[in-house]
Amino acid sequence: MKKIHKVSAIFCLSIFMVTAAPSGFSERGQDYVPTEQDIQFLEMVQRKAFDFFLHEHHPETGLVKDKAGNFEKDAQTIASIAATGFGLSAMVVGAERGWISRAEAQEYCLKTLRFFLNEMESEQGFFYHFVDWSTGKRAKHTELSSIDTALFLAGALTAGEYFKGTEVERLATQLYRRVNFHWMLNGGRTLSMGWHPREGFLQHRWDQYNESLILYILAIGSPTYRIPPKSWQRVTKRIGTYGPHVLVYSPPLFTHQYSEVWLDLRNKNDGLVDYFENSKVATLVNREFCLDESSRYKTYSENVWGLTASLSPYGYKAYGAEPGGAVHDGTIAPTAAGSSIVFTPELSIKALRAMHDNFKEKIWGKYGFSDAFNVDRKWYAREVLGIDQGPLLLMIENHRSGLLWKLFMKHPSVMRGMELAGFRPGTLALKVPEKPALIIPKIQNPIQIDGSLEEWDLSKPLKLEAGKHLELGEISSFQDLTGRFFFTWDEDFFYAAAKIYDDSIIVKKKGDKIWQDDIVELYFNPDGKGLAWGDSKDVQIGFSPGELPEGGRSWAWFQGIDPVTEGLADFRIKKQTWGYDLEARISWKLLRLTPAPGQTFGFSPAVHDLDQEGTEGKLHLFFLPDGKTKRNSLGQAVLEGR
Repeated sequence: MKKIHKVSAIFCLSIFMVTAAPSGFSERGQDYVPTEQDIQFLEMVQRKAFDFFLHEHHPETGLVKDKAGNFEKDAQTIASIAATGFGLSAMVVGAERGWISRAEAQEYCLKTLRFFLNEMESEQGFFYHFVDWSTGKRAKHTELSSIDTALFLAGALTAGEYFKGTEVERLATQLYRRVNFHWMLNGGRTLSMGWHPREGFLQHRWDQYNESLILYILAIGSPTYRIPPKSWQRVTKRIGTYGPHVLVYSPPLFTHQYSEVWLDLRNKNDGLVDYFENSKVATLVNREFCLDESSRYKTYSENVWGLTASLSPYGYKAYGAEPGGAVHDGTIAPTAAGSSIVFTPELSIKALRAMHDNFKEKIWGKYGFSDAFNVDRKWYAREVLGIDQGPLLLMIENHRSGLLWKLFMKHPSVMRGMELAGFRPGTLALKVPEKPALIIPKIQNPIQIDGSLEEWDLSKPLKLEAGKHLELGEISSFQDLTGRFFFTWDEDFFYAAAKIYDDSIIVKKKGDKIWQDDIVELYFNPDGKGLAWGDSKDVQIGFSPGELPEGGRSWAWFQGIDPVTEGLADFRIKKQTWGYDLEARISWKLLRLTPAPGQTFGFSPAVHDLDQEGTEGKLHLFFLPDGKTKRNSLGQAVLEGR
């Protein structure tokens, strides 16, 4: 049989371009000059939030409660180490503003740091997420948390810089030096999210852009157990759009805010992203998303917006905006808009004032704003969270004086971590990447689907590699996961072949859950206008190795069927020493296309990998979410005739 011609791929790998530094931001990171009334209002919000840390820490351990009543006394006894880290920086602000004496702030920090160093339960220098506030013992089933330890350390090191040359600095340094960041890699190239005493390391890693930036800077700059600088480069930065906005997305706003409470990222980039500008765009998108949804929810309005992780009528929820999968129900947290004040000062101040003026009787208490509220559900939180009060207090201070930035960025390990991670002066503007175009040749005779690729011309494959096509997760090497793809067509079928290099094939799931295992996925959008998730007019087909050496599993999610059992597809998979071969054909009927030379449609191949330790990675030729239209751009396929 005649061999099949190559599939040609034309696509642009350049996503970023250099632009001039932003001109609108002053030394204090703002382009809006607040009025005297604004300043007085911000001072009030700060002072109220500060009072939470002053009054809701244990008098002997210094541990700060995870949450506390904003109107009534409470019996909470669970502390958060992240909230405690925010509290250490809060004391610096309090001393600087004159709300407490410098001696009182120093004693607060000493008490806390001594307890953490000498009595707090820990492993390898890391601390448990939640602990009993009087003993420091692990609470319930909580994990040893890498990110919460980093947030605590950021607060400790900031206090150390403020009380330079004192025991506060010495204790903070000791705590930092004993954290074994290399251990938290757990043999991988990105940091684990944590460790559990019975279950070991958590399955998930900090392998996607979010609040973990500060964790990586501290780990890369560590004076004792530093991790490779390339670990930060292994973190996936996923690009999406919302209307005219282009951003590295992470839906909840806190994921953009936490690191920048301490890291001054203005007019800096790591060779890929200007994260300060990106956080500004993320805030604007968050607000615009709320406005776009305001017809559905009474809570949202021009000056009442902000989706982030917070309390809700249904417990603690990680709310966020598109792109990347919005989660929202009309619940707004004041800290969302307020903690973005360094990015969007005018909009954030207006939002805080509107929430205060319109809902003061319901959400304003002894510690300022309650954590969240939902007008649609007639629900108003009676409590505050330390991890929300902290960023609100500290980001307002950065807006006013840049105090936390100035202190933290002076630390030698922070400066070293920034340099090793690749940060340099100047900004970068994100661009929408160009769509790849695939030319799919036509074949004269049908292909026998037997798992053998002898009929295919394998000389010039379409390659999916981690360095170019990583959508999420971590791919450690060529052998860990690499895809080589080939495509062709005739009047009856779309044909696909692939050589998947995978060093550990895992198949446990069935039916619509097979996406969680090792799998090849093919995405089709017949009209080329963008794939709408779950729309039956579009197609996402998966082919899993199943029970090798022979066999396999398939599913078409948007149609809710197994296309093979429905007679709409056929495939074979053969196990190889390095992975597996896939050969498949898909009926044009399933794809809702009438094939003809010159026919175009949206298309992208992808391959997912799950490893024994629970880590995962996914390669995708082209998949760009647009949160505004709720569609995902794919590459373009063109059917070539003969």
